Amino acid sequence: MAALGFAAQYVATFDRSRRRCLYPTYYTDGDTRRRGASLARVKSLYRDHGWLPPEDELPDYLPLMLEFAARAPAAGVPLLSEYRAALEVLRFALLAYRSPYADLLQAVCHCLPGASPASREAALRLARNGPPAESVGLEPFPAQPAPNGQGARR
Repeated sequence: MAALGFAAQYVATFDRSRRRCLYPTYYTDGDTRRRGASLARVKSLYRDHGWLPPEDELPDYLPLMLEFAARAPAAGVPLLSEYRAALEVLRFALLAYRSPYADLLQAVCHCLPGASPASREAALRLARNGPPAESVGLEPFPAQPAPNGQGARR
């Protein structure tokens, strides 16, 4: 396959489906404010271990996380283990998509300490429900009358 064909396959696999993305915090935090804190924590971990990844990529980009784990296994393996559920969800999604990248995720998950999810269904539960959505606002709380009786206060 020519380089353009590989690039097209990569884009079709990872860029066109939110269920097959290479950013583990997306599976755990979705597009919420909480994800920003997770990304900052990963970036800080890199810095604490003397590693500065490229500024043009998010710190949770899986190839960066794998490189960090190879360079600093004492910190990198626990980081990957923390996101194991996300990696397992991605692995199952790649298996279902019949992607050759599934073998790579299988190898990564196999190298992590601890057990894989008890069942395929347990890992896919997150994929079926999607990443968490953010609910912003105070709508569940009833409006409070203002102390002077001139309207509602929140």
